[in-house]
Amino acid sequence: MDRKLMEEMLTRMKLHLLKGEDIGNLKVGALFALGEQLSAIFYYVGHELGSKIEIENGPITEIGQIIAKFIEITQQYHLGEIIIDEQDNGHITFHLADCNSCKDLPVATPSDNSFCSFEAGVFAGIVERMSNKRCFAQELECRLQGRASHCQFMIVIPTD
Repeated sequence: MDRKLMEEMLTRMKLHLLKGEDIGNLKVGALFALGEQLSAIFYYVGHELGSKIEIENGPITEIGQIIAKFIEITQQYHLGEIIIDEQDNGHITFHLADCNSCKDLPVATPSDNSFCSFEAGVFAGIVERMSNKRCFAQELECRLQGRASHCQFMIVIPTD
């Protein structure tokens, strides 16, 4: 892995998101730094970016505070609109309106595959940084699969 190129791409992504600008080509640049295996790579890049986002007053342990801060950060970085579906101390399930990876792509031919592993990684990295616990996120349903109008994600937060 070309760590220098990766750091440059992550820095640029963070700045573009803060300005509400597109980061599509920057994700491609990050791929050149990593190699192949697209979904895992996009998840990794997203996770690295999410873990670099500054969190004030951390670690946060109460799920309500985690969700409030998570929504605040996703708005600040223009990651889409979070609609909470379900929550408990071990997970957050939510829909994401205006998902960066797929919002501009048509659902011409529905796919069985999820497409937004980058966002899943970003979300895991943010909540991990916030809670100081090793988190995992997964896209449960993608708008591009043609069955839903929004992407749906779940973040798993380990309980002690």
